[in-house]
Amino acid sequence: MATSFDDLRERGFPALTWSQGRPAGPILAAVEELTALVRAYERYAEAGMLFICHSRGGLIARKYLESGDDRVRGVITLGSPHRGTTLARWAGYVYPAALLLNRIIESYRRREVLSAVQRICQFLTSTGLKELLPGSSFFADLKEERQRNTFYLSFGGTNPDIFRIKSLSLHELAARVIPGRLIPDEVRVGYGDGLVSAASSVLSYADEHRDFHVHHVQILLDREVREHLVRRVEALL
Repeated sequence: MATSFDDLRERGFPALTWSQGRPAGPILAAVEELTALVRAYERYAEAGMLFICHSRGGLIARKYLESGDDRVRGVITLGSPHRGTTLARWAGYVYPAALLLNRIIESYRRREVLSAVQRICQFLTSTGLKELLPGSSFFADLKEERQRNTFYLSFGGTNPDIFRIKSLSLHELAARVIPGRLIPDEVRVGYGDGLVSAASSVLSYADEHRDFHVHHVQILLDREVREHLVRRVEALL
């Protein structure tokens, strides 16, 4: 499946893709990874760099820029939780969800469901995810300021159906296991992409923000998102 990485390479832009070594680890550890990567490939960045970031990658880029790197000409974030995500608070509802899944999906063995739930709980209680809670020490330290001469663009999603179990969507599942008044915007239709709310995906000092009816994974693959992103990159570079 093609992403904007493929689109930009087809148009002759030198592009490098990077996946975090510890995607559920501390954000500062990922910033160190990015710093080392930039140093290793800086000979390719004589004309400047552009960061295109998915999910918490946008926060990593923002934290990296606090060190001051005027080679960065632009930052584009896709579904990044700039105001945090309440996802980590779901841990208390995961086990009831597993029991519901056992009733809904007869083909699943109980031990398989519970094993999957255990992995989810480990992720939900990881250091990296706790940092993404609104009001965390990470957000308290993260600067809300733009770097001079750098273009900022943020994208958000409003379709929370990041996965579907038979005919049951994520937001429908959430409605069954989470009290109505507690259902977070992340999983409400029109308000989130399944992991990040549309409001949180807005970078406060961005030159432009756009929402699309996509979920947290689709935002990487959706043709309309990719076309808009490529147009902005071509105009910038």
